[in-house]
Amino acid sequence: MGNIVVAPPNRAMIISGYRGQRILIGKCGFALFCIEEAHSLSLEIITITVNSTEAETVKGVKINLKSFAQVKVKSTVDGKLDINSIKLAATNFLSARESDIEDALQKTLEGHQRQIVGTLTVEELYKDRAAFSERVYEHVVDDLERLGFELASYTVAEISDSNGYMAALGKTQTAIVSREAAEGTARNQAESRKAIAKANADADIVAAENAERSYIRRQQQEEAQAEADRLLMLTKAQNRMEVNRADAEAASAKDIEYAKQKQAIVEAMATQRLREEEVMLKVKDVELQQAVNVARREAEALKLQAEAMGEKERFIGKAQADIIKMKGDAANEVLQQRAEIYKEFGHDAIVQNVVEMLPGLAREIAQPLGKTEKMIFVSSDGSSASNLSKDIIKAAAQLPDAVESLTGLDLKKALKRLEGGK
Repeated sequence: MGNIVVAPPNRAMIISGYRGQRILIGKCGFALFCIEEAHSLSLEIITITVNSTEAETVKGVKINLKSFAQVKVKSTVDGKLDINSIKLAATNFLSARESDIEDALQKTLEGHQRQIVGTLTVEELYKDRAAFSERVYEHVVDDLERLGFELASYTVAEISDSNGYMAALGKTQTAIVSREAAEGTARNQAESRKAIAKANADADIVAAENAERSYIRRQQQEEAQAEADRLLMLTKAQNRMEVNRADAEAASAKDIEYAKQKQAIVEAMATQRLREEEVMLKVKDVELQQAVNVARREAEALKLQAEAMGEKERFIGKAQADIIKMKGDAANEVLQQRAEIYKEFGHDAIVQNVVEMLPGLAREIAQPLGKTEKMIFVSSDGSSASNLSKDIIKAAAQLPDAVESLTGLDLKKALKRLEGGK
């Protein structure tokens, strides 16, 4: 259990006891009953009147000096909390009343003030109070810091004496000032008259010089204005020339650009037509190639068909030839059998019999061609049909040789003999 201790920003609350010493400024804390105590120490400015009565100067003149000093606990250094100075002030004055603190500080300040007065003359004090204040500040600040305080300001308010020294000093100073003022007035008046005369002469000279300079400046200004007008006219003429040239160039550029655009359009159209013609040529090439391929395929198909038909005809012809051969072989046997019989009839009767059989053989050879519905001739010289007729004639012409090989009968000689006998 304990008390809550609140420390405002203008007072330092010092809690001491069982948990040691703690200093609170602008904060709150907690002090335990019986074993901790809380005391406050003011951090506000204390204004102290320092009176030094019958204080002797370095020449023994006694004076009365009144000044004001503002003192406070040194709580901060460079914006940071100075705990050590607060502890030092608390050690020296924590249980003291504020009046006792002011009295102690007043005695310290008054002692230093008397000490500094004893090192100066009345004249020095009278003429330079700021230097006196600075010396008092320099001497008292160390003692105040040892007490935990700092001197915020120190000013001398009044200096007087009981013997009329200050009044006499003032009268003397007043007389000196009056004399110096009269001398200064006369001297100033003479200097003023001299200055006025010189100023008037100088003014006249300056006026003449100014008039001359003004005339020269006016002439120069007129010349400069004339030159500026001339340059302006030249600039305007040059600008008009440049504008006209720019307009002409713009018109020419417009015509040139129009011609370029027109030429570009013509070139683009020609290029487009050329590309269209190239595409059409490619299409025609493709169509022609396709037509050639179709014609080639049709020719190859016809060739294959013709070859198939020819092979078919050759196969049929071979089969029929085999049949004829078989018939011939059979007939040969019959002829051989007849030969024995024909020996009785003689050579002419045999020839007569063979000749009668030749038309039948020719008919048998030509019979397969009669069954052919369609014939396709493939030839490079256009002589396919005539070659067929020649082949048939050659086949018929070979019959006598076939008869001779089968029967040994030479029909050609027999026919010649028949023709001779006829």
